[in-house]
Amino acid sequence: MGDQYPAQIWANGGRAVRTDAKYGNIYDHFNAVYEYANGVRAFSSCRQWDNTDTDVSDHVMGTKGAAHLQTHEIEGRDGTNWKYEQTEKDDMYQNEHNEFFASIRKGEPINNGDYMCKSTMMGIAARLAAYTGRILTWDEVWNSPLDLMPAKLEFGPIATPALARPGETKLPFAAKA
Repeated sequence: MGDQYPAQIWANGGRAVRTDAKYGNIYDHFNAVYEYANGVRAFSSCRQWDNTDTDVSDHVMGTKGAAHLQTHEIEGRDGTNWKYEQTEKDDMYQNEHNEFFASIRKGEPINNGDYMCKSTMMGIAARLAAYTGRILTWDEVWNSPLDLMPAKLEFGPIATPALARPGETKLPFAAKA
């Protein structure tokens, strides 16, 4: 999306499996929609359930077809298809490390800190949207005074906030100008 972040986010989630007190106040599944200023929507789902099937993949749907990023395939609506034929086993995580270390050796280190923080904030935004039941704007989330840090960093138990209830849970948001 050209380093643009969603204009608004909405989500739902809940606790289906991790309901024991030892899991604290977290949800164990989420479904989120990220809508960008140009109307493009990204859909994201996740769950934390043991012994279930998983699918960690990315798909881009457009007017002319779909791209399946993990399998390196494009399906055209007109029947034009493309698949990258890989000749060697490839590890995207190792590739990322290789590029990073090469950039350091070259004296031009890659710094992905900004986008990494903002992509983490996208996950937090989905969590906030699910917990509150609200459609949130990127600015509301980015400028929220919400602080999830424990009051004191020390070993031992910490207080667990109440389980969020969409429509009832209120989280702090910055005052609108």
